[in-house]
Amino acid sequence: MKKEYAFIAAIAVLIAGLGYGYYEYSNLQKEYALTKSDLETQIANKTEENKQLAEKLAVEESKNSLFEGQIREIAGTVGTLDKLSKTDKELLQKYSKVYFLNEHYVPSDLATVTAKYIFENRKDQYVHAKVLPYLSELLKAAENADKPLRVISTYRSFGDQSSLKGSYLVTYGTGANKFSADQGFSEHQLGTTLDFTTPELGDGFTAFKNAAVYDWLLKNAYKYGFVLSYPEGNAYYQFEPWHWRFVGKKLALRLHNESEHFYDLEQRIIDSYLINIFD
Repeated sequence: MKKEYAFIAAIAVLIAGLGYGYYEYSNLQKEYALTKSDLETQIANKTEENKQLAEKLAVEESKNSLFEGQIREIAGTVGTLDKLSKTDKELLQKYSKVYFLNEHYVPSDLATVTAKYIFENRKDQYVHAKVLPYLSELLKAAENADKPLRVISTYRSFGDQSSLKGSYLVTYGTGANKFSADQGFSEHQLGTTLDFTTPELGDGFTAFKNAAVYDWLLKNAYKYGFVLSYPEGNAYYQFEPWHWRFVGKKLALRLHNESEHFYDLEQRIIDSYLINIFD
């Protein structure tokens, strides 16, 4: 009988233990389920936060990119304005009966043309210092092509032009107005314009149009930034195949490719090339 009670008691204890164990197991399951749920919620929240942060970052990066672009644009504009402020605005103006260049105007810096390229018995000739490298390249290229050029006239001051025009008027009367500008209207005062000849022609300007070098200039001068100022049929002066003006490579290329002439363009179009005249 005692053994039976002991067995029953043992069973009861076992059942109680199992019940308590199951109770604890249930609690652990609930706690684990709650913890897992919390973790999943926290992960979901963090994921959403990260997504929002990523979107904000993308917006800020876009703003920064736009801001950097604006800064570059402003810097470029400032650079352009600074460059323009340092570039003589007269260099691409239409003179020759259009604009007037006053008696006080002198190019910012003049340089001497290499003596070997100056026509014999002529005094030193000067051009705008920034034009000289382009002129030197053109003269060398012509020489290498067996089409030697000589410079016969370059920069003339207001006073020089006045004296020259006066002498022409004495010799040719009003006919001088067909080929010579009054003082203040001459491209030569800019220091960017030259009259060419050849060793054979000398002062014989009228024969220049038949010289092989004239044809060479028509095909190649633009590469060095030079254009013919007064082609046949122009509205300003008689045809002057010897008279060439530096306008910069970009404008010269445009004029060459489009078969246009400097004085036929609107001044506002010409002015847009001023910033690149020495590039």
